Amino acid sequence: MTRSASVVSSLGKVNQLVEPIVLARDRTFPIVDELSGLFADRGIRRGSTIGVAGNAAVSLAVALSVGVSRSGGWVVAVGLPSVGSLAASELGAELSRWAFIDRPGNQAGDVIHALAASVDLVLVGPGIKLRTGHGRRIVARMRERGTSVIAVGNPHLFDSRVDISLRIKQAAWTGIGSGHGRLISRRVEIEATGRGANASPRQQLLWLPDRKGRLSIIDRSEGPRNSSRSIRAENRKVFSELAEPTLRAG
Repeated sequence: MTRSASVVSSLGKVNQLVEPIVLARDRTFPIVDELSGLFADRGIRRGSTIGVAGNAAVSLAVALSVGVSRSGGWVVAVGLPSVGSLAASELGAELSRWAFIDRPGNQAGDVIHALAASVDLVLVGPGIKLRTGHGRRIVARMRERGTSVIAVGNPHLFDSRVDISLRIKQAAWTGIGSGHGRLISRRVEIEATGRGANASPRQQLLWLPDRKGRLSIIDRSEGPRNSSRSIRAENRKVFSELAEPTLRAG
């Protein structure tokens, strides 16, 4: 059975497991400390829509989802075949709470609509297309059920402005000089804008990853500060593979 078929066929069971948890939780999903400063609530508000764009957008979307699965929530990646179990686990995600629907085809809208009643967070790839008007109905269902969505490389997917837009303004690898060398770390500059409490722009400098293979904040005065959450050095390869050309800023 394919991953897509497995996820769709088990939505009923997932819904039974998730619903009582959703009703008992706070109004935000947790995110890792290194990214919390980009959000007014220092977490992902339930039922919100988030747009992520720019080089390394897929890596950022995966990093945003780590806290959800680690806290017991369900995460599904739709139309993101470049995100596999290796990438998610290397970032610290709880894979028993993850599912992947790589190629939903013409049924993408129906799949996402069904997921809105069954999981906590949905990551949607840039190639996903929805019928006119379908996006607004999906968002209404997500807000009702407390399901959040991260649209990667497609901020207008749901026919309306996203609640929070994260744009990677700059991303540069270190370690390559004069046409040779090894990728060591990637410096990214992220800008967050949005509506309501998130209207004021926020910016964050990060190593994604740093030279030790970790996600860490870049302090302009003190240099990089490592997080307590270690990510193995192999992440350099994982993050490099996740940088899709179609998501790179011009």
